Amino acid sequence: MTKFKLLLILFFSSLTIFGQDSLPKANGLTILNKDSLTNSKGWKINNKNKIILKSDNPLLILNGNLVDYELMNDLDPQKIESLNVIKGEASISKYGEKGKHGSIEITSKDISKKELAKLYKLYAYSYEPNTKGKNKIIAGKITDCEKNPLKISIENLNSKKITYSDSLGNYTIETHKDDVLLYSRFGSISQRILIENQKVIDISLKKNPENKNIIFKKPVIYLYPKEKTEITLTLDFKGKLLTTFPKYDKNWKVIAEPNGQLFDTKTKRNYSSLFWDGDTSFEPEHYQYENGFVVEKDKLTDFLIEKLEYIGLNTTETNEFVQFWLPILEQNNYNFIHFLVNDACNEVSVNKVNPKPETSIRVYMEFYGLETTTRIKEQILPTIERKGFTLVEWGGADISDAMDLSFFKKLNKLPEIITFYCKRRTYEDTKPLYIINNAIASKKMFDNLKPFNIKKIEYISSEKGAALYGSDGIGGVFVVETK
Repeated sequence: MTKFKLLLILFFSSLTIFGQDSLPKANGLTILNKDSLTNSKGWKINNKNKIILKSDNPLLILNGNLVDYELMNDLDPQKIESLNVIKGEASISKYGEKGKHGSIEITSKDISKKELAKLYKLYAYSYEPNTKGKNKIIAGKITDCEKNPLKISIENLNSKKITYSDSLGNYTIETHKDDVLLYSRFGSISQRILIENQKVIDISLKKNPENKNIIFKKPVIYLYPKEKTEITLTLDFKGKLLTTFPKYDKNWKVIAEPNGQLFDTKTKRNYSSLFWDGDTSFEPEHYQYENGFVVEKDKLTDFLIEKLEYIGLNTTETNEFVQFWLPILEQNNYNFIHFLVNDACNEVSVNKVNPKPETSIRVYMEFYGLETTTRIKEQILPTIERKGFTLVEWGGADISDAMDLSFFKKLNKLPEIITFYCKRRTYEDTKPLYIINNAIASKKMFDNLKPFNIKKIEYISSEKGAALYGSDGIGGVFVVETK
């Protein structure tokens, strides 16, 4: 099989059975990031010469070294000598549990030892704190390609510390030599920088052309005039309309009764509401929620009824909302939910109505499905009283189509809440985390501390440690401050 006709699709799940394939001479392949494929799971090498990565991510090995799979986004395909795919039991046998999703072994060519050494540091399989040498503060400015300042996250992958650039794009962060900084922002292509002798690092982030749209589903509009009224409604949707019912052609023209019955003058039919949906995209700032709700699956029905009726939906409108969204939301153990209400909905779509309603009650629900719970400041919702001619609209969107879970949690600074089960835990689960002077340290560094050099030492229990430090703190945390 020639490289131009090569076709390999590997679908991954915890029960998938693998074989083994060798893919020599990957010259000419275009390597895309893991979010570039929307429906399939796994890797795909197709007749357009593309390698596509998708979760669950395989183990990546470059010249015998375990590396982060993100290296595939930075590796020049022309410098791949051979690519070997190992699947299933063969991968586990060779690499242990790390290889449970399969593994890709790559042999490079025409890359100098110096370049390879830098790649191994930039894309390490795991990062350890660098303690040699003095701390140094890196400063800089973040902009887009048009020199506009950007607010982004800057993470020291070695120390696990995260900072954020301000509204002018300026930032500072503490580093050691050989630390790796990750500059990332939803909607942009992230960058990694190896700390060598720099003092100032200015970064220009490019927009990611692979950004995903989201679909706003089932927005329905109810109209309740005080008396029988002819109404014209025009949608100014910030995207592409997909489906409308009755058919939307520049506007809807209906004759509305006080009970909400609508007669469409174009189709000559009666309706209870006007329906539309469409796809759109937003800037990253849209997905940075200051508040919301995290709702367990079993509590969804009561939650939705309570919140929707509090805002002002009546029983029929609330029931229709729940009937549509509940089966979708119940596919997740937990859901992060944020409501856009009235003016906030204008970022998605603006209704131009003649005559103008005296009262509008518009509710769009944006949600992200979660496997485990987390915490966020609770959203305070308004109560809207119906007066005069009233327009009611509801709809929603699954924003998980726009970004992966790790980025969503980082974007919104959501803590990982660990659920404890009554089962035996391994040593990896129970070993404590060590923090010395606000930096993650090894047990050896902790053991080598001299008592007379310790100013303060504090032990944080497993549950609190997990809440503060995620899964790293599940075995408890020792926090030390030296003199």
